[in-house]
Amino acid sequence: MSAPAPPRVLIVEDDRTIVGNLVEYLEARGLTVDSAHDGAAALARLASDTYDVIVLDLGLPRADGLQVLQHLRRRLAVATPVLVLTARDALASKAEAFELGADDYVVKPFALAEIEMRIRALHRRARGAAVEDVRRAGPLALDRRTREVRVGGVPLKLAPRGMQILELLLQDPGRVVTRAELEAALWPHDQPTSDALRSQIHLLRQALAQAGYDGLETVHGVGYRLRTEVSSSR
Repeated sequence: MSAPAPPRVLIVEDDRTIVGNLVEYLEARGLTVDSAHDGAAALARLASDTYDVIVLDLGLPRADGLQVLQHLRRRLAVATPVLVLTARDALASKAEAFELGADDYVVKPFALAEIEMRIRALHRRARGAAVEDVRRAGPLALDRRTREVRVGGVPLKLAPRGMQILELLLQDPGRVVTRAELEAALWPHDQPTSDALRSQIHLLRQALAQAGYDGLETVHGVGYRLRTEVSSSR
């Protein structure tokens, strides 16, 4: 069976720096991305084109994000998943967005890696693939619903940051995940020390090795990956 096509994403955001960062990051990760810089432009695109996920700011010129969301759901009757990405952190704003049909809500500032993860999760649910929750690399398996990690069927307990690292590595086993990606996911609002990530990788590698998995590989000067051909030593 061939792999599903990557999601096609529309970013609706008037801050061109944010748009540029998102487009560059997401396209580098294989997604197809379009953008609109105000509400009216977004509505025009959505009336004539189809997307898998919409990333929507609320504070937009020429029709704000809530108006776009309302028009999308009630006038166009489009069920495309919508991730609201906004500076509005009040509970009332979140409640209104979800009431109008938002599927997810992230408050700025944000980590680029987290936005990608949420986009992919919304895409999986929309195409009925949310049951694909077990991710594997050789004998290593992570069940994202139960948060259980197993090596050759043997359960393994990980610290929260170790679990975060493993999830990122298992998104695409064999691909090198850069240090910058991992640091952005683990410390989205802080600047970690130079040894912080190395320490977390050491703890994760130690836990995996104790369970019989030695496939966590350092790619010097770049980042880390999971080798998929590894077999369990147990």
